[in-house]
Amino acid sequence: MSADIQVSFSAFQLKFKYPFKIAHGIRTHTDAVFVSIRFKDYIGYGEATLPPYLSETTTSVIGFINRIKPFINERAIEDRFAFFKEMESYETGNTAAKAAIDMALWDLKGKMHNQSVRDLLEISDNPKAQSTYTIGLGTKDEMAEKFASAKEFKLFKLKLNGINDEQVIEDFTSLGKNPFAVDANQAWKDLGHAESISKLLATKGCILIEQPFAKEDLPLHAAFKALSPLPVIADESCQRLADIAAIKDAFDGINIKLQKCGGITEAVQMAEKARQLNMKILIGCMSESSCGCGAAAQLASLADWVDLDGPYLIDNDPFEGMKVIDGNIEILKAAGIGAIPRAENPLF
Repeated sequence: MSADIQVSFSAFQLKFKYPFKIAHGIRTHTDAVFVSIRFKDYIGYGEATLPPYLSETTTSVIGFINRIKPFINERAIEDRFAFFKEMESYETGNTAAKAAIDMALWDLKGKMHNQSVRDLLEISDNPKAQSTYTIGLGTKDEMAEKFASAKEFKLFKLKLNGINDEQVIEDFTSLGKNPFAVDANQAWKDLGHAESISKLLATKGCILIEQPFAKEDLPLHAAFKALSPLPVIADESCQRLADIAAIKDAFDGINIKLQKCGGITEAVQMAEKARQLNMKILIGCMSESSCGCGAAAQLASLADWVDLDGPYLIDNDPFEGMKVIDGNIEILKAAGIGAIPRAENPLF
């Protein structure tokens, strides 16, 4: 590591406004590690957010950062794609840790060149997109409270569990006429149930179905794709660039998340590969703060749908930046990823 470069990190807990319940469990917070990389008068920020299904921990992320620090130099800032390959060859896995380093380096490069990340990547200068707001499992009253609290949003994502799906859909659609996506998080078990629910959803304003079955069951997904009236999107079944070719016949599209693919660098490559295969793209998040979601929002113009509601699901966001205004994502007009640490939540 160059003497001019300083790498720092800080462990943190992102606390949900409401307990976050999906088909496989409930949690009140998500562990995270924030990274800062300083070069001369510039600082880039990144975030590793650690929901249980990633199998990474605060300890593993900090360990990876400490191991990769000696390799971070000025070339790592400027040649982002080459350095990402080096991180991959140095150590497998650790995608959330890599995402934190990757977005911090992109943020730093943008600030050094006085350009946003989307400008550096020559992505459309029209990053506005509607973001979904996630409503987890719960009672009808809990759903109504969450719905009422999300006045900035026009589009929603509804979690299903394969048990009382019809009732959950009825409860949600009784709240308003907003379009929505559904995410079963692998909870559906048979094709008959999936077909029945998909036909119901198609009459209720649903726009897509995310990860209905177990991630490894590609034949079942392919059978469902063939009969579903709605696009079927892979999340757990598609983690990284190398997964896309194997799942292309089982899904209509993929959910790209920085935390599961290792950051902005591979996310861009995943979007390019998906387009080559005529697949749809959803840019999603792991309930990150405005740091991680701000980084993902730089790629919004590459997507058909966007699910970057993280800053609105937590109540202790240590950054500020992207906003949702009248349903649309508004990105801070700033260099880098457009995320600024809050003065009242110093991390470094």
